[in-house]
Order: sequence, then C-alpha cells, then structure tokens
Amino acid sequence: MTRSLLTALVLFTLGAQAAEKPVTTTISAVKVFLSGAEVTRNGKVELPKGTSTLVFAGLSEEVDPSNIQVSGTGAFTILGVQHRLNYLEEKQDRAEVLVLKDRIKTLEADIERENSLLAVVEKEDARLGKNEVVGGEQGLTLTQLQSINEYLRGRQEALAMKRLEIKRTVDSLNEQLAKVKLQLAQVQGKKTRPTSEVVVEVSANTTVSATLTLKYMVSSAGWSPSYDIRVADITKPMQLTYKAQVYQSTGEDWDKVQLALSSGEPNKDAIMPTLYPWRLDFGRPKPAPVANVQPGYNPNVRDVRGIIRDAKTGEPLPFVNVVLSDANGQMINGTTSNIDGYYAIAIPANGRALQFTYVGYTAQQLAISNGTMNVNLAESSIQLSEVAIITGGVPASYRYMDGVQMKSKQRIRGSRSDTVDMYGLFDRVEVANTSLAESVTERATSFEFSISVPYTIPSDGKNHQVGVKEQELVSSYKYFCIPKLDLDAFLFAQVTGWEGLNLLAGPAFIYFEGTYVGESLLDLAGVNDTLDISLGRDKGVTVQRTKRKDYSQRQVVGNKRTESVGWEISVRNNKAQPIELVISDQFPVAVRSEIEVKLDDNGGASVNTEKGFLTWKERVEPRTSKQLRFGYSVKVPKDRMVVLE
Repeated sequence: MTRSLLTALVLFTLGAQAAEKPVTTTISAVKVFLSGAEVTRNGKVELPKGTSTLVFAGLSEEVDPSNIQVSGTGAFTILGVQHRLNYLEEKQDRAEVLVLKDRIKTLEADIERENSLLAVVEKEDARLGKNEVVGGEQGLTLTQLQSINEYLRGRQEALAMKRLEIKRTVDSLNEQLAKVKLQLAQVQGKKTRPTSEVVVEVSANTTVSATLTLKYMVSSAGWSPSYDIRVADITKPMQLTYKAQVYQSTGEDWDKVQLALSSGEPNKDAIMPTLYPWRLDFGRPKPAPVANVQPGYNPNVRDVRGIIRDAKTGEPLPFVNVVLSDANGQMINGTTSNIDGYYAIAIPANGRALQFTYVGYTAQQLAISNGTMNVNLAESSIQLSEVAIITGGVPASYRYMDGVQMKSKQRIRGSRSDTVDMYGLFDRVEVANTSLAESVTERATSFEFSISVPYTIPSDGKNHQVGVKEQELVSSYKYFCIPKLDLDAFLFAQVTGWEGLNLLAGPAFIYFEGTYVGESLLDLAGVNDTLDISLGRDKGVTVQRTKRKDYSQRQVVGNKRTESVGWEISVRNNKAQPIELVISDQFPVAVRSEIEVKLDDNGGASVNTEKGFLTWKERVEPRTSKQLRFGYSVKVPKDRMVVLE
C-alpha cells in the first residue's frame, strides 16, 4: 500500500469518526433472567436532514451483537446497526474510587494538621527546657524562683501529655490511611474492561427530534428466589414473602431502574435431547451419546444449596459428601447433606466445581453454575456387600410409615401423588395473594414479575435483595411425633393451590412464634398439588414413653417362651390452643415361622398389620394431658434370644 493511499484511508476514517453523532442514554429498565439480563436504554437526539451516524457509547463489554435491538419514535428510518468494542477510551473512575480518593485526601489533611500541632508543642517544650529566666539587675527572690519552677514543671508535663495524644492520633490516622490506600489499589488493580459501542445509521427527510430505545443482552447477571415463611401461631394464617437475590457484574451500574424478573433462561439452547435405544447386554452397559451439555461455570455464584436424591427412587440421600475444589482440582472446603438430602456451601472466588460422593453410588462432579444445584445420584454398577445401618439402635427402615418418612429436620417439599395428605388429616386451604410486583405475566414457557418499585443494582457481583410478593396462606397445622425415636413433637403445615404462585426452587427461612427456626429448601421436584412445610420442633407439646411394668412379663411353657411388653405414651398440650396430634409407634413383625407375634392391646390406634405400625389421631385440648397404651406378646423357642425393646 502506497504512502498516499494509507494517508487517504486514515483521513477517511478520521472523517467518518468525526461525522458520528453521540447519543446520551440512561438505563431505564432491565429484565433479569435466571441467567443473563436484557438492558433497555433510552435517549433523545436531534437528527438533521439526510443520513446520520449515531453512536451509543460507554456500554458494557458483554453486549451480545446478535441480540441488539434499536427502535425509536419520529420521522426517520433506521438503515443499519453495528457493534464494536472500544479499547482506547477508559471509563471514568467509578463512584467507589472517587469516594476512596476523597477519603485519602481528608486523612492526609488531618495528618498534616496534627503534625503542625506537634511541631508547635515541641518548640514550646524546647524553650521551656532552656529555662531562660531573666531576673533583671535585682535578681529573683527564692519565692519567685520556686513559683517559676513549679510553673515550668507543670507546663512541661502538660506538653508531654499533649505530645503523646497527638502522636496516638497521627498513628491512628496513618493506619486508616494505609488501609484506604490498600483498598484503592485493589479496586484500581482490577482488569481494565473495554466498552461496547453500537453504531446506528439513520435517515431523515427533515430535521427531527428523535427518541431512541436500545436493547441488548448481557451475560454476567441473574437472579435466584428465596423465601421467608412466618407463622405467628397455629390459629393464624401463614405469611410467605417471595424474594429475589439479584446480582450483576456487567460493568454498568443499574441506577433506579424498572426491574422485571423472568423465569426464562435465554442462554440455554432450545434443542430437545435425543432418546437413544437401550441395548441390554451382560457386563457394564455402554453409555449412550449425550446430546445436551452440562451448564458451564458461573463466576458470580457465592453460595450453593440443593437436595441430593436417588436417581431411581427420587428419595433424598443423607450424609452425601460434597467437596468444593478449585480450577486445579484442589479441595477448598466440604460439607455433607443432612437427613433430608439438603446441603448448603459457601463458594469463595476461587471455587470452581462440586463433587458428590456416596457409598454405593457413582460420583458426580459439576461446575458451579447456579445458586441452586439439585443432584440425582445413580447407583454404582459395582456390587457391595450387605451393609446394615443402625441409628440409635433402631433400623433406618423403621423411620418410614406407609411409605412416608417422618422428618426430623425442616423441609418443604411437594407431596407425591401416593403420599398426598399423609393420613387424611389436612383440610384444603385457601390462598390470599398480596403482590409487591405490578403484574405477573405468564408466558408459554415462563413467567415474569414486573417490580413496581425502582431498584439500584450496582455492578459488584453481590446479591441484592428485591421484594417480589407477599402471600397469606390459610393453612392447616398438625403435629407429628414418633416417641420411640424422638420425644419432640414436629409441627407441619400443608398448602394446596400453590401452582398459581409462580414459585421456583430456592432456600426458605422459617420463623415460628417470632423465633427463627432454621433454613430449609422449597423443593418442587416431583410435586403434585400439595406442599408440606415443616415448622420444626415445638416445645409447647411434651411427650413421654414409659414401659408398663404391670403388663410386662415372661412365661415359659414347654419349649416355648412368651414375653409380653406394654408401653404408655403420655402427651401434654401446654399451649393456649387445641392441637391435632398424630402419634406413631410400632410392634414387631415376625419374619420366621418360629416367631409368633400378637398385638394384645392396640390402645384404639389404627393398625397396619403388615408393617407393624400403630397410629393415633388425637385432638388435645389446651393445658390438658392424654395417655395412650398398647401392648404385644411374642412367643419364641425358649433357647433363642429376641430383642423386644
């Protein structure tokens, strides 16, 4: 290329850039998806007659060129839209940087002032130290000399104390100054980000005042749901507060914008997975091709929670090991799931992946992609020897009644169709809705909340709480207790009609009678039409289980030994309201013909003979007690041992 041609090209480029007309815009609205966000900017510009080149500058570097939309009002035509990155123009210092710089100037001025005061004190102390007292030709009397010495000593002591005070103040100011300078260095040391620019060609037949709207997608943003569940007492409706944790680190601060929260995930492709033939053969099966890809790493996630289940049965898996690792695979932290399969773990900046391991199951490792990560573990093809797990002397299988596991920790989940209304005890509830959002729009594949109050979400990657809805759920409340395993009574509430609330899986914080009970997880996997909500242990209901001495006995007849065992369950309601209480206990079930079991006294309970379960449904009035009794006998060969307690 010749020198003259290169010069002409540079002049043409400079001329084209000089002809560009900047458009000043502000962010007016943001639609936040579960992953990603759509930003809307508005601006006004005076268009001359003819063709003009407009530039929207200072945008986030994350602007997706394939999703830019430009529209406007006025007598003009949009001819074309282009996207480019600007690496030359640096952004102005952010508000955080300006605040830190102002703080540094203030501290330096304070230190300079204190040092000036210290210099004055030291000069005065030096003069006094010389003791230049002139008594004149007559000299000083002894009394005058004593008085002057006392004055000098007192003044020097005062100056010494003042000097110490000033030095302590200067040391404190220098310590503050060092911290602020370190913080400023960290903020300014972050990688400089380029800015995006959108160039729009327009044409107008006459001079016109145009209003322009620019929309574009950014990736480093999203939201996740969380809930507050409050119950004042069992006579009051349940209060559910629907909240959103919104984050963004796009490089643009969203200042007092109209927020909309969508359940859609535009970053996920719309390709349906393919089902391949399942060809059964001996040995380990060959994995089928996988069409869908695991979600990628999301650097904005700072804590993860979820439920770990058996992939085949859907039941939660307790005590699963969850290990957090960095990009090099080095372990950073770890935790385990609780009895309900629930886990929660904080994610530092260098956290990259979670690994889930459990005896008898194939381990899984997943990139940290979302604040809620539910995991299904498949049984390993490697056969293990039989393992018996005993909890408190009672087999784990005894914790189930009619296929329903009685929980000992807080849990919210949707009931499956075969366990809806555990024992037919719950009444249908009504839902009253109070929304903090202007509207809720239901689409074919998602829903959207329009938040009525403008919000400011800075570009700091932190979670910022946004109020979405407040619900009043008129619920029924029941107490459950299995005194053989735990003497505490657990309060449950059940909610139906939840489908219209547009709920998503997320953490829930439970408050009962003004006390924080604990954190749980709103679990919507495998739901039907009911949400069971555990409100935890209630010490206002006391239960005791004691052995009936008058009933328990042992008899030997021939080669058979008969042992009788009886139990008494005492319940007291110390609350001011009547309660509905479900008490569950059991008697043994024989697995051999040599063992004969007879339920002598069922105490008025409902009996499941096949499983050996006893269930009482009792209404207990305020400040009253009830006693429940049952007994059974077992006949076995006299030389064989059985455990009946």
